[in-house]
Amino acid sequence: MATLDDVLQQVGVWGPFQILLVLVIAPTSIVSVWGMMFMAFGSYDPGWICLDEAMSSNNNSSSGNVSASGSTRDHCSIYSTCNNVSFLPGTSTVVTEWSLVCDQGWALNVIFTVQMVGVVLGAYLIGHLGDSVGQRASLYGMVKFYACVNVLAAACTSWEMFAFVRFFIGIAVGGILATGYAIPLEFTSEFWRGILGTLPIWSIGSASFAVAVTLLKDWRHIHILSAVVSCTTILPEFWVPEGFRWLAVNGRDVQVGAVATKMAKMNKRPLPSLELVASMAESERRRVEVESSTRYSYLYLFRDTLVRELTTFMALVLFFMSIIYFGISFNVTALSGDFYINFLILSVMELPTILFSLPTMSFLTRRWGSVLHLFVVSIACFGVTIATLTLGGDPNNQDTETENGMKEKIILGLMVIAKIGILCAWNFVSIFCVELFPTAVRNLAFRYCNTLTRIGGLIGPVLFPKNPALLYVAMLCLGVITILCVILVLLLPETKGAPLEDMLRSKNFLDKNHDKPSLEDVGTERHDSLGLLEVGERERVVA
Repeated sequence: MATLDDVLQQVGVWGPFQILLVLVIAPTSIVSVWGMMFMAFGSYDPGWICLDEAMSSNNNSSSGNVSASGSTRDHCSIYSTCNNVSFLPGTSTVVTEWSLVCDQGWALNVIFTVQMVGVVLGAYLIGHLGDSVGQRASLYGMVKFYACVNVLAAACTSWEMFAFVRFFIGIAVGGILATGYAIPLEFTSEFWRGILGTLPIWSIGSASFAVAVTLLKDWRHIHILSAVVSCTTILPEFWVPEGFRWLAVNGRDVQVGAVATKMAKMNKRPLPSLELVASMAESERRRVEVESSTRYSYLYLFRDTLVRELTTFMALVLFFMSIIYFGISFNVTALSGDFYINFLILSVMELPTILFSLPTMSFLTRRWGSVLHLFVVSIACFGVTIATLTLGGDPNNQDTETENGMKEKIILGLMVIAKIGILCAWNFVSIFCVELFPTAVRNLAFRYCNTLTRIGGLIGPVLFPKNPALLYVAMLCLGVITILCVILVLLLPETKGAPLEDMLRSKNFLDKNHDKPSLEDVGTERHDSLGLLEVGERERVVA
């Protein structure tokens, strides 16, 4: 019986069809990154001055970049007694729109938390919705929804209303990210799936968002632009096909043949035979029958000692790494100097990450490659702490202006190194995660770890202060967390060069699965003497 890989080999696993598919799908994920990263700009306080005549003499010194110390006691005491506060012109953010500073600063954490809860919920719901209506319909449905809620966000009249709308933006972002990355993987081979997984789509989204923010400097305009760009990504919807597997499982064999023919023509390959396509469709339906009759719940990730350890260690690694990445990304306001330059540098410097990670992937193992990059992150984080405490002096002292400027450049450079390092480590760990788990529970484990990643993204920006005076404390904490990641990675078994396992290596795991249907009934063979679950080549449960 033919498999999907057999059909792909005939119509082409990589060619003009796959290249065009990536080019038209990637923009949906890129613009969704804008929604994810928005609060890194929305929470920026450009500074304010008190226009009261009685306070004017006291505020002259704070008429510069007050946001760098806007949450200190002195400035907040001035703010609380001022009757006429004016934010510095040139920038319009959520902070300036609703004066979310000092005793109202907590509202920013509420907005961000609500958004990230939406992201987690959206990734979960849309992942399941794709099984019912198809990934293509789910993706473009979410892109249209994302465009609409961005227009609503631009029309908000209170921060409470804005937080409500950001929840739905989060749902759309979670749904787009969950499906946008997956669709191109359906139409290529395992080798090219690994290549596609290293494409810097997130980095392109982050960098392009930083450029848009630097040019527009207005939160409403950013939302409108996000809606407009989203609408342009919808234009190729008519061309993007639904995935082979979904069409086959839902009995749409004619459409499966049409998609295969379309791929063959674009890739200039021989047209697939109807017998081959029909055999593949039947194989996919049987695969789903096997998968559904031996379905595992999340509880099974923790019943077996081996799988429980793998799940716990890998989930914690991704959780901590997410805290590090988003902690750095969303606390750019804690850096001294021009916010837009800092934001642009930190974002654009993500793009060459692939130049550092790909070469090391070829000669380093998964464990030691991850450890190397995480070690670089820890050195950079501790370096920021040391530089903050030992370099420079009073920023208000003109005699130390040159020294302060050098200190700012060193800290910014170390932050860039830390961000590049965590992204390189992320590339290693992402592949590590896929290779680590046996096929029967790989999807469950990946979803569980991904959920922990989203929670880490929620905690990172909220956990650390945005006050520049406390930046060294935040970076010291990130350095310690990075060391914890190194320890956890070293506790994991190496997977490079080893075949992906289609079996659960512990008999204890299987014995506790007594409430499941008989494995013999679904075409599998159990070898009790070895304590292994072996799945037939054509009917095995694939990730």
